[in-house]
Amino acid sequence: MESKLVSINILTYNSEKYIENCLNSVLTQTYPNVEVLVIDNNSSDDTVAKIQNLKFKIQNFRFIENSINLGYTGGNNTGIKQSRGEYVVLLNPDVVLDKDFIKEINKSFEKNPKIGAIQAKIYQLNNHKKTKIIDTVGSIIFKTGEVNDQGQGEKDKGQYNSLKEVFSVNGVAPAYRRTALNDVKLKHEYFDENFFSYVEDVDLGWRLRWKAWKTGFNPNAIIWHDRTSAKIATGDWSVFRKIRKSQSFWIRKMGWRNQWLLFIKNQSFSNALKFLYWFTLRQTKLFLYLLFFEPKVILSSIPEIILLLPKMLKKRRIIMKNRRVSNKEMGKWFR
Repeated sequence: MESKLVSINILTYNSEKYIENCLNSVLTQTYPNVEVLVIDNNSSDDTVAKIQNLKFKIQNFRFIENSINLGYTGGNNTGIKQSRGEYVVLLNPDVVLDKDFIKEINKSFEKNPKIGAIQAKIYQLNNHKKTKIIDTVGSIIFKTGEVNDQGQGEKDKGQYNSLKEVFSVNGVAPAYRRTALNDVKLKHEYFDENFFSYVEDVDLGWRLRWKAWKTGFNPNAIIWHDRTSAKIATGDWSVFRKIRKSQSFWIRKMGWRNQWLLFIKNQSFSNALKFLYWFTLRQTKLFLYLLFFEPKVILSSIPEIILLLPKMLKKRRIIMKNRRVSNKEMGKWFR
């Protein structure tokens, strides 16, 4: 039987440091039927030149140059629309793939037609050296509203190999079934372009869950990722402060802003009431922290949240009207 076409979409923005290693790992894939699309978000470094030099080695290759930076959401939406594969893999350029990665992704999708997305086992890449330290095995969501990468920073001892499903895939290297993407898109958008970047992967994953698509985990689909920022679940104040200080103002702002857009769009009223105590407790603490230590995040985010509120409520009505699972079933995912 002929293998199904898998689209490998790589979104770049000033990625000259990484793109060559990423594309070389794509070249070594053992799965025979792939197309490769590189979508560049108007890089100002030598990313485009490096891609032009490498593209001649790759069969079934297309290069899309955006005239402006469309963010993670707009850039990947462009690639999804122009790709042709039944399965679509979206890669950050700072990843390196195991040679059997695409083969394992295809195997997972073929095993269960109800799976709409696949999460890989992603390890940390340290100065281009592969490690066995877990970067993520998928996103987990809490009653407090916090979203974190499961397993991050842990040494892999096979502790997640029996994991069958996760709440949502991480945006570093998500794999989607095209029919699932088409089922949950809102008008022309797969990823919500109002998010631009950050938490958009959880937003799409939440919509997939509302439409009864499963998000599977394959421990044999392996990737290494050079993460530049971390979201580690910890109660240690010094660690929290260190992480916040290492992030740019823009990242901190978009993270807080988009968290509110995420819940406005996707959380049901009954689950919001059910988790109100935990959600209010954490969000009050976070708000007070921002008020005293990062007031610019609040001052710049709140006007944008208010401005985007009508759009979020309109999208929310569509999501809630067309959902296929109960509030109780969705609520089971909140820890």
